[in-house]
Amino acid sequence: MSNYWEAEKPQTADTGRNVLRWFQKAGKLQVALPPWTDKKDGQQKPGKSVTLDLEAVQLNPGAADILRQVVAEMET
Repeated sequence: MSNYWEAEKPQTADTGRNVLRWFQKAGKLQVALPPWTDKKDGQQKPGKSVTLDLEAVQLNPGAADILRQVVAEMET
């Protein structure tokens, strides 16, 4: 069984302050800090991220309400 991030190419948006990755089939939304460059080897590393499991959010009315409020706030 493969990991969803290996099996699916996400829709991605880089705001300059955050990177959002939407894995629609898996129902996961990742929000990450921007990539950073390691001073030791010069390689670019991914920023720390959190993953929102949308099924879990849907099953919790309080969590779903918070997410709806966030989206509504962005639309105003």
